[in-house]
Amino acid sequence: MREFLLLDLPMVVSALLALIACGTLGNWLVLRKESMTGDAVAHAVLPGLVAGFLVAGRHSIAAMFTGAAVAGVAAILLAGWIRRSTRLDPGAALGIVFTSFFALGVALLETQGARQIDLDPNCVLFGALETLFYVPPASGSWFEGVPREFWTLAAAAGIAVAFSLAACKELTALAFDAEHARVSGIAPRWLEPALLCTVSMVVVASFEAVGSLLVVALLACPSLIAAPHASRIGTRFAISLGAGAAITVAGHLIAAYAPRALGTQAALNTAGMIATLLAAAVPASFALRALLNRRRA
Repeated sequence: MREFLLLDLPMVVSALLALIACGTLGNWLVLRKESMTGDAVAHAVLPGLVAGFLVAGRHSIAAMFTGAAVAGVAAILLAGWIRRSTRLDPGAALGIVFTSFFALGVALLETQGARQIDLDPNCVLFGALETLFYVPPASGSWFEGVPREFWTLAAAAGIAVAFSLAACKELTALAFDAEHARVSGIAPRWLEPALLCTVSMVVVASFEAVGSLLVVALLACPSLIAAPHASRIGTRFAISLGAGAAITVAGHLIAAYAPRALGTQAALNTAGMIATLLAAAVPASFALRALLNRRRA
């Protein structure tokens, strides 16, 4: 029991916080057909990471996080400006900006001598959930033993929930009929950039702990799982976060204990297992709805 509380529980709670942060905003993105925005942001933050490293002159988490956040928000705002100025398709505007930002990040790595920056591909893809365990402090408050990433994810989850609750009516109108919402004044002009900027901050906050693969899955899959079973916004959020939470816990338990139960030396990654289960649950959810509809008929 002690081993579970010290090693497993921090990982599970951190993954659940990432689910709340990304899954909450992901519902709005899926309703707006912009679910790949998170994937784009994950590419756009590279120049910010490198710039933060260059400014600090060392591997500074604070500097690199700040640089990544600024780059993500700047890319979102620039994509919105291009879309409004040229009337390009939103996906095309995002593609242009985020591809350019990623190329800029690669160029900075090559030309500014920042190749020593720690951007391990496995860490970028799968995060560092396995390193998030509780270390009981020898003295002082128990808070000192909580991983730093936990507080970052908790702040991201709080921001996502607070933003969604504060602008629920406006976001709903924007999701179902954006043009009418803008013309009628239900959704102010700043709301769309604010949503995308909030998504950018949440993605950057979650990136270090859970990796880009799980961030993208959490933004899209929980909402898609709920889509065939919910006709109301509240129901959609409840199903998406509830199903996502169950899959998150199951994914960690499988990754942590399945190899031991099967007597194999293979190691399974928690973030990768959760992302795999989320992806598999999407078609399963639609198949279940089709089966239920057939039985009713």
